[in-house]
Formats: sequence, structure tokens, C-alpha cells
Amino acid sequence: MRQPATMHEAKSMVKERLLDRRVEKLSKENDRLREAVGELRQDLDDAQDRSKETLAALSKTRRPGRMKWLVLAGGAYVLGAKAGRARYEQLKGWARSLTPENGNGSTSTTAGTPDLPSKI
Repeated sequence: MRQPATMHEAKSMVKERLLDRRVEKLSKENDRLREAVGELRQDLDDAQDRSKETLAALSKTRRPGRMKWLVLAGGAYVLGAKAGRARYEQLKGWARSLTPENGNGSTSTTAGTPDLPSKI
């Protein structure tokens, strides 16, 4: 290195060294940040690949809504049939209670028509 001849020249040499160091420091920081961005990009690509695989696997499976609907419809049918049968038996018993039986097992009709029960 050469010795500066004037004070102005010495100041400019010091400024140059400081700027060179700053540029080197920023260059190293930039390289470090580029590596971090590369790693993050790789992580993002891996996550996207896993998401695509998951979506593909889910689209191949049957939808649970269909089976759920069939089970609910079957349950409603069974419960409705039982309730209907119970009501039918109730009306049948009511009708039998209104008609008197003869001694030979046959039933005779009454002269008036009775009112039906309130729950029909």
C-alpha cells in the first residue's frame, strides 16, 4: 500500500476501505439470504407435493355422505314403520271394542257409525 500524500487523499483511502468492507459484508449477507431462500423454496415445494398427494388420495376414496344418508334413511324408515304399526294396532283394538261379539264368533254391525279417535 502506498502512503497518502495529502490529508484529503488519506480520507478518501479510509472511505474506500470502509466501503469495500461494507460491500464484502453485504455480499456475504446476500449469499446467506440466498441460501435461506433456496431452503425455504425447497420446503414449500415439498409441502405442496404432500398436499397434492393428500388431495389425490382423498379424491379416490368414497364419500362418507352417501353411506351416512343411507343409514339415516333406513333408520327413519324402520322407526316410521314401527310407529305406523303401533297406530294400526291401536285403531284395530278400538274398532274391535266398539263391535259386540255374538256367541258364535261372528261380529255384528251397530246401527250408528262411531266417531274415529282424535289421533289419526
